[in-house]
Amino acid sequence: MKISHYEKIITPSVGTTVAGYAPHDVSVRVHDDLKLCILLMDDGENKGAVLSFDLIGLDDVFTEKISADAAAILGCPARNVILTCTHTHSGPHTRSLRKHGYNEAYMNSLYIWVKEAMTEAVKEWTEVDTYFYSCRCDENYNRRFVDGANQGKYLPLHRSLEPLAFEYKDQELGLLLFYEPDTPHPVGVLANFAAHPLASHSMGLGSHQISADFPGVLRDVMTDNSCWCVFLQGAAGDQFPKDAECGFEAARRCANGLAIEIMRALCDAARNRDKYFLPDPRIRALEKTVSLELRQDEKSKSSLTPALEGKKSVRARLHFLAVDDICFVGVPCELLGELGQEIKWHSPFRKTFILYNSTGYLSYICHANAFIAGGYETDSSHVKPFSGLELVVGAVEGMRELHAPLPEEL
Repeated sequence: MKISHYEKIITPSVGTTVAGYAPHDVSVRVHDDLKLCILLMDDGENKGAVLSFDLIGLDDVFTEKISADAAAILGCPARNVILTCTHTHSGPHTRSLRKHGYNEAYMNSLYIWVKEAMTEAVKEWTEVDTYFYSCRCDENYNRRFVDGANQGKYLPLHRSLEPLAFEYKDQELGLLLFYEPDTPHPVGVLANFAAHPLASHSMGLGSHQISADFPGVLRDVMTDNSCWCVFLQGAAGDQFPKDAECGFEAARRCANGLAIEIMRALCDAARNRDKYFLPDPRIRALEKTVSLELRQDEKSKSSLTPALEGKKSVRARLHFLAVDDICFVGVPCELLGELGQEIKWHSPFRKTFILYNSTGYLSYICHANAFIAGGYETDSSHVKPFSGLELVVGAVEGMRELHAPLPEEL
């Protein structure tokens, strides 16, 4: 396979309102740059691309335009271009929320930057050997506390309960690894992990600085020690990094923990080629939509984005990009980790990795029982309780359509 990697700075100007907790947090300085990280792939017959943005999320109209623009430059169908947002809260508003609309001037610049970055990325290609890897990385926890009566609390409002948190946490670090052909020399890494990037977003100055949070530090650490890294956010709707909201030192600790596991993986994969090597990786892609019913209670209706006002349902777009027997599943929302794991458990692919805020932004999508326990995520959800299950079923159906038949289906 041939690949190309390119990074483009997409940092807004100081004074830009940042997409933090409060709707009007204004940035006072740039701590570190936001980036668009691009990986292009060419298997000899098909081309594909992964675009990772240091942004909080993108509306579906934005993702569709960006995919189409990138695909036109790459020379492939738009379905072969998959996007994801790292979900940094220390960047500009790029979603249409009731309390704060998107930054139109920034989005106009972003369209230009994408075209410029893609134009540069297609100029140079590198032949590589491709491997996959999966391991556990203990750098996150579930930010929901649910007691014995199934009553939930949002841990950012109850920090003293953090040591008691025991809800599900997805600690899988999923990787695609690229090496120089027939050598153990790494070229680059795609890294997928679920942790809401709110490590650096501390009270006070930390929430008023532009930053990519721990994904930016991870990329720097990997580049300094090994090779380039593209970070892909997983199903992080209820997954927090350890020491969340504790500042830039917390972001560094999280990034260092991830980097160490990635570098262990690079050693193990190269030394066990028979287990992890993908000898003839092929690119395949598919898109699918699922109809989800919108909640009709007054609280939920009052927070709906303008595009959903007056509607009873919404079409949620799912996006699948497979590289050999590894599948990336793009979701249009802040998916809770439990639902992301359900998609993984029922996947026909050898490994499946979830891409957060990939095809649009539909706020939180939770498992049904979370609505019994209550909490911030369910209060923020626009869709009915069993929509999470419907999304999982749609994702599994899409993966089965994309995958070659399983032995029992032959």
